[in-house]
Amino acid sequence: MIMVNDERIYFIDRLRVIAILMMFVYHVSMIFVAEWDWHIKNNELSNVLLEVNYWMSLFRMPLLFLVSGYISCILMNKLNNLEYIHQRFNRLIIPTGIFIFLLVAPQIYFQRKLQGSSLSFIEFYQTFLQFQWWPDGNFHWLHLWFIPYLFVYNIMSIPMFKWLNSDHYSVYFVKKWSNSLIGILIFLVIAVTPYTFLSVHFPASYDFINDFARHSFFIFFILMGVMAYRFSGILQLIENNRRLFLRLAFLSILAINATRWNGVEPYDLWENWIELPQTYLYIALLNFNSWFWVFAFLGYGKKYLNKGNKLVKYCNEAVYPFYILHQTVIVIIGYYVVQTSDNIALKYCFLLGVCFVLCVMIYHLFIRPYSVIKFVFGIK
Repeated sequence: MIMVNDERIYFIDRLRVIAILMMFVYHVSMIFVAEWDWHIKNNELSNVLLEVNYWMSLFRMPLLFLVSGYISCILMNKLNNLEYIHQRFNRLIIPTGIFIFLLVAPQIYFQRKLQGSSLSFIEFYQTFLQFQWWPDGNFHWLHLWFIPYLFVYNIMSIPMFKWLNSDHYSVYFVKKWSNSLIGILIFLVIAVTPYTFLSVHFPASYDFINDFARHSFFIFFILMGVMAYRFSGILQLIENNRRLFLRLAFLSILAINATRWNGVEPYDLWENWIELPQTYLYIALLNFNSWFWVFAFLGYGKKYLNKGNKLVKYCNEAVYPFYILHQTVIVIIGYYVVQTSDNIALKYCFLLGVCFVLCVMIYHLFIRPYSVIKFVFGIK
């Protein structure tokens, strides 16, 4: 369990579990959502699931990055720099390097198979090892992208963490402003500005090297996690203003959906949308909405979820291997389910239940009891 100053911070554990469970539901739903493409798609699609996924897409990864940034500080507080980097490498990079070849390759194989490929898995795997980037080629890290991104952000956090723990006068200034609502709002303005302007020029690539806009987005959630650990008043401030952040999140998502549903997004209205200030105001609104939802989850989580039990401890240990496993299980089972003639509701419920149970059972029966396999999955 996470501990700060001998006090267990259970709500951080719970929010990490909630974020991963949302990701699980999101990826099952992707098989059925209208408009968006994914690895496996059902013939019958749902606009309702599209809206649910759109809502989750605005904040599930930001929440996970913020929580991960907070958790990384606990390690930095206990370890020296080399020990911390070594721990992060073992937990993040080793599982990525292994499971790209064990769990990502089957996903792309079943996607290609559904698209009409007649290659056997051995023949396909030979094309996978050509390392030509998906979707033109067959190599990718797919859902594992989050792990190497987090590793780099964690390493980048070291100087920030050391600075925030120094006696420099500027740290006092940051602490003073971060413990006030106006200071948090100023931080949000600073945080959303880079992505607002970069996103129109650098669409998400998931290749890390060219993902400039997403880096500028996610790194601020890591930074907020580091600051929330260093200055406990931030979390208390967010808890005290949780209703405000929930209201802002609700109002902003209403404005966003009213814009989307009426087809008046800037890129739908004007050919020269990239030159218009309305475009950047709309993108900024999307970014603020992400922050508002994350702060609402933090505030209500700190208020109501800061309690521990054996289930929380178990879930906290299981959540990382569950994340590594979940999309491969969904894609493989989904490949067979989408080819049946059952209605969409039955397929969706079946996939939610069966894939969840499979992931939990794989962890409980084949990962948790064995120290070597736990190490491969990045668990102590």
